Amino acid sequence: MADLFVYCPACGDRGITFHQDKQYFCKHCGFEYFHNVATAAGVFVVSKGRLLCLVRAQEPGKGLLSLPGGFVDPGERAEDAVRRECREEVGLNLESIHFLCTFPNEYRFRNMLYHTCDLYFYSHNDELEPDMLIAAQDEVSSFSFIPLQEVDPLRFAFPAARKAWEFFVETPVFDKLAQYGDIL
Repeated sequence: MADLFVYCPACGDRGITFHQDKQYFCKHCGFEYFHNVATAAGVFVVSKGRLLCLVRAQEPGKGLLSLPGGFVDPGERAEDAVRRECREEVGLNLESIHFLCTFPNEYRFRNMLYHTCDLYFYSHNDELEPDMLIAAQDEVSSFSFIPLQEVDPLRFAFPAARKAWEFFVETPVFDKLAQYGDIL
């Protein structure tokens, strides 16, 4: 990150330095920029004992699994970001979401490393069918519903999603959602 910004954006001097993986400082004019943690949100959408998984169409993680979600826009609540991302990525209007957990993550985009705090939610809707969704081809190459017991967290593009999955699996609500096939 230190070599991404050579010149100070305020005065143009080459004296800009990078400290503690987050602070740019110009020795000439005193300009400071803190490259703080960005916020992202994702959601485990469960229908009939299956998890909605997206296949990423873009790097990072192109071809790997992800959850509906993305960056939280300035002034936006994480809950609203999850709903917006679901609409944008697969045309899904989430009604009910529940907070699950948070995990730190890293997201590299065009040679810039973003440290993120990923907020995870879950949503349950047994009325949801695959033919009700449409993949936004610029972000999602495809999607599928994977039975909860068959989800392989190693196929998730991001380490934070893997950790969130492990957390989710340990919750009492997961057991209830996973029993769907057993109660039919």
